[in-house]
Amino acid sequence: MTYTSEDVRLASELFFHLLNNRILPLTDTLGSEYVENNDIREIVNIMAEEAGLFVFSTMENLHLVSEKENSIFATNYTQMKEKYNKLLRKKHFHLANIIISVYLAEIDRESNFSFRIEDAAISYYKLEELVTETLDSWKKRNEEENFSEDFAIAIDDIHHLWTVEMSHSKVNKDGTLSFSSNNRIGFINEALRPLEQENLIINLHSEFKIIPKKELYERLDYLYHGGDRYREMMELIKATRGDENNA
Repeated sequence: MTYTSEDVRLASELFFHLLNNRILPLTDTLGSEYVENNDIREIVNIMAEEAGLFVFSTMENLHLVSEKENSIFATNYTQMKEKYNKLLRKKHFHLANIIISVYLAEIDRESNFSFRIEDAAISYYKLEELVTETLDSWKKRNEEENFSEDFAIAIDDIHHLWTVEMSHSKVNKDGTLSFSSNNRIGFINEALRPLEQENLIINLHSEFKIIPKKELYERLDYLYHGGDRYREMMELIKATRGDENNA
């Protein structure tokens, strides 16, 4: 198929906008071009595929995300360590993933956008508490059964990192939270940075809370709901809530 030079120009502009921002509202002129112009849409999709990326559209936004495998933009531990300097070792990387999972388990409302996004805000203190409860529960299960082996989670190392190597969070004299590299609040902030940089959450440091954006729910609905590993992690974390309620 032959494309016009204008189609190629607009498609390139759209692709690199997505590459820099990951999300583009459909109300944007370029977003409208993607929806309405088959040639531009095809060029953008080809460019994304060549880079190991893909584009998906919701009712309000375009998203550009990495393929799980064979993507030059995929983030493994080495790449994450270079980008986020608090991920010193692999156990830090795994702890960061667990923190994100605990956060998602708390705010996720599968396929239900009728609630007020602001009502899903969670404080740093609450998230710290939930992570501690989750890791304590998994540590206990590992002492009673083969939890680490069954779920491929090195819980002993991760639990020790969180409860022993990292100090409890402290408030500075001016009332702000300390985000130093060796306390839990500081590490939570680091763990959530990928979500913040993808424009999926609003991180209100001054109010000590994190607010999910609608774009995060779009990602969850399109990419994760129905996925076996995501469902398994959510069930593991939510079972912890049941353990606490029954304690």
